[in-house]
Amino acid sequence: MKPNRQQLQPWLGLKVKRPPPALLTLGTLLVFSSLAAIKSRARKELEAERKNVNQNIDTFTCSEEENTSVEVPGPLATSGIYFQCPMIGLEVLPQEEWHIKIEEFIKEQMKDDPILQSILLIQNCNHNRTKVEECIKLLVTYAENIIRNKDEEKYRKVRLTNKTFVEKVLPIKGAIEFLESIGFVKKKLMYQEQEEDFLVFPEECLDNLASVQTTVDDLQSAERIQLVLDRNVQVLLPSQASTKVSLPPEFFIVSTAEIKAEYQKRTEKLESEMILKTKNMRMKEQNRYKSNYKYCLIRIKFPDCLILQGTFGVNEHLSDVLEFVKESVFDEQRPFKLRLSSGSTFENEHENMTLSELNLVPTTVLLFTNDPPENNEEHPYLKDELMALVQ
Repeated sequence: MKPNRQQLQPWLGLKVKRPPPALLTLGTLLVFSSLAAIKSRARKELEAERKNVNQNIDTFTCSEEENTSVEVPGPLATSGIYFQCPMIGLEVLPQEEWHIKIEEFIKEQMKDDPILQSILLIQNCNHNRTKVEECIKLLVTYAENIIRNKDEEKYRKVRLTNKTFVEKVLPIKGAIEFLESIGFVKKKLMYQEQEEDFLVFPEECLDNLASVQTTVDDLQSAERIQLVLDRNVQVLLPSQASTKVSLPPEFFIVSTAEIKAEYQKRTEKLESEMILKTKNMRMKEQNRYKSNYKYCLIRIKFPDCLILQGTFGVNEHLSDVLEFVKESVFDEQRPFKLRLSSGSTFENEHENMTLSELNLVPTTVLLFTNDPPENNEEHPYLKDELMALVQ
């Protein structure tokens, strides 16, 4: 049964709460080793780590050179960035695939309500938010000019070849449909002694200006259908968590090639970089580097040597990481803390700070600690569903 307009009206003020990370059940994939075998292998790898400090996973950080290079050998640390869309379905897909599915969904479900369909298309099916805002502002201007000046015919005509219209309205999906849904119709009119295409608001539609105002209000207040970042959970053995990290292009705001070029440019100015820098100068430089990233990769290393990996937005908070860990451990009620390999422990005052502010971008390892230490040999630290992810 298709949802009607009343059921879908909340989309105009959509608020989506992040669901817990999706966990695979034991029945969804082949388990190659028993939990005991996994723990045994992890212990052996820990012993090997201690014998070779050069391979210690606690040094899991990305140097600027490694991050900016597009030729880093070895597999990617993660396959990409994935999202969920609770409003539409349970799939976990890349952002571009969701854009296609959302557009198809809106066109199918809203085909009997052209007004709501056009609003949702404008808000959800155009990637450049700046251009969307410019378009909405212009559409509102067209409508309000008619409402305020209903006796002046010039405000009821929009020439389709007008430069502003061509640049700001025509490229935006749903914009033409929005104007048509409030009453505009296409007509050919004379302009400077030649016939051109116009959108015209008919005189008989002037009696429905209250409805036009309501539609304009809906357009301005509508929110996007939210995508929720999927954690892309992985559980790794120490040997699978390489210290040489290569991130996929989706992690970067600009392309990796552009970042590499910027890095090489700075390298060429090495002599000037050797000058004594103040702390403020170093902080500005560090923040400029961190601003290249949209996402970050967080790994949590447990005392049994297994590593839990998840993907986060750089503006998410430490509290989101803590919640991710809490939902992943076997005993959710047992208190724990996260600390850096340097020994620094995160406290309550850090929970509302972003991962960028805490210098955890683009990659870092946090060590899981609890007091007193876990001493349960029946279960590892992670839930069985997550242990099934160990290859």
